[in-house]
Amino acid sequence: MNVWWEKISAEWPPALKLWVARGLSVALGLVLAITLHYVLYRMGLPSKPFIYVSF
Repeated sequence: MNVWWEKISAEWPPALKLWVARGLSVALGLVLAITLHYVLYRMGLPSKPFIYVSF
C-alpha cells in the first residue's frame, strides 16, 4: 500500500525525516499531556460548588 505521505517523504533526506518525526512526536506529546492535565484537574473539582454543600 503506497499512501500519499510515503510518496512525499520518499524524496526527503533522512535528516529531514528525523526532524519531522521528532516534531510530530513532541506535538503529540504536548497534546496528550495537556489533555491528561485537564482531565485530572476536572476530576479534582467538586461536583457541586462548596457553598451549596453547607446548606
